[in-house]
Amino acid sequence: MLQQDQTEERLRPLMLRSLEGDSGAHRQLLEILGRYLRGYFARRMGAAAAEVEDLVQETLLAVHLKRDTYDRSLPFTPWAYALARYKLIDHLRRRSRSIQVPLEDAGALFAADDPEEGALRTDLDRLLQRLPHRQRSLIEDVKLQGLSVEEAAHKRGVTAVSARVMLHRSLKWLNQAIRDENG
Repeated sequence: MLQQDQTEERLRPLMLRSLEGDSGAHRQLLEILGRYLRGYFARRMGAAAAEVEDLVQETLLAVHLKRDTYDRSLPFTPWAYALARYKLIDHLRRRSRSIQVPLEDAGALFAADDPEEGALRTDLDRLLQRLPHRQRSLIEDVKLQGLSVEEAAHKRGVTAVSARVMLHRSLKWLNQAIRDENG
């Protein structure tokens, strides 16, 4: 969460100054955002460097063209992430491919220096909110905090077997929810 907050604190003021007509802030915003976007798209597109750069440019153009739709009272990074995500989905539809990231790998998505961490965390939080509290907290303990199933079970007051079953069912449900969202 700290990385997401730092990213927001870095980019939102630039966006606000950009909206006020500060061309230097706008240029700086697009430059910094471009670095984050390259990491975001490269992880999803693999070795297709030309496609990654095309997506970065398309997204930066969308940020530039749609900047007047940004609500100044809301955080910037989720808004920018939504634009990037839609550009990626459009690109994949044009290519008739889809990329699935198993939820079991969610912990690996949050490397400390990953520039897309904030956007991913927002997306993951949104998905996890759809689960009942017990299931959500179990996933967070095991997959995000790194506790063993036994430690998480003890913390929740359930048996390790029950925790494994609940974890398996929750991850299966979330995987299906992701598939349904991605068509």
